[in-house]
Amino acid sequence: MDRHGVASRIRELIGVRDRRELASIAARLSVSEMALRMSIDDLSPHPTIEILVSIVRTYGVDPTWLLYGEYRSASHIEAATAEETGGREAVTRLVKRLLDDRDTARGIQHRTSVDRDQFG
Repeated sequence: MDRHGVASRIRELIGVRDRRELASIAARLSVSEMALRMSIDDLSPHPTIEILVSIVRTYGVDPTWLLYGEYRSASHIEAATAEETGGREAVTRLVKRLLDDRDTARGIQHRTSVDRDQFG
């Protein structure tokens, strides 16, 4: 996963023009302002699972596009269905699975759950 690409897509979606708006954007997403700031940092972004899931749920975007910049209708439909049937927990499982599937295919193993949750 290209963290800078993810941060760019998040910035594009939330439409932040002034960093002073981040508190209200974080409240709208029901996430911490710190997690949002970490996720969209220009120099060293560290998108958190909390932010990724909230963006997928709030904006209804394809999680594969958000994570990798590639649109996949199958994961977009799966995210919408997960939201309808299982809410935040189901979307979280989907996003984590997409991260694991891509990393497994590339031979990457996560060191700890903290690494996966913070992508750092």
